[in-house]
Amino acid sequence: MTNSSLMLTFLYVAVAVLLLVLCLATAWKRWIKISMIVVVTLTYFIANHTFEDMLGWPTPRVLPEKFAIVSAVIEEPNKERGIDGAIYLWVTPLDTNRPSAVPRAYKLPYLKDNHSQLSEAQRKSRQGIRQIGVVERAGGGSGSSWFKVNADNKIKLRVSDAPVTRLPEK
Repeated sequence: MTNSSLMLTFLYVAVAVLLLVLCLATAWKRWIKISMIVVVTLTYFIANHTFEDMLGWPTPRVLPEKFAIVSAVIEEPNKERGIDGAIYLWVTPLDTNRPSAVPRAYKLPYLKDNHSQLSEAQRKSRQGIRQIGVVERAGGGSGSSWFKVNADNKIKLRVSDAPVTRLPEK
């Protein structure tokens, strides 16, 4: 556990103790006390979910339709160990063929086709050739909604070399 998570845990305990004191020391109606307990408990789960996204863990949310590949880590399935396999991607979304934001980590379900394409992309990246990825959904149509999850549908990636950028004339 890091210092931040210890401090956060301490703060959660402090809020729970204050709520307990409030519930014991006041003559408020029972339904008010119960609703306060429910609200505080729900905020723990909401905060945990929010902090998990902020800490840099890969998100299972849907990939952008077009992106520049920064890096990839491939975890192959292993039935003996009970590992389903996964593909972890660090990508930068492309907006009008330009990177539009800082890189984001994504977790995709393992697919052999994606594995081979990303291995080739990693090899080319090491040679200095930037790689661009485009999402092709197996179910047809494109789902760019922020609340969709990659694990629900098999995503096929199409990876290609980025166009060569020319320097402006002087």
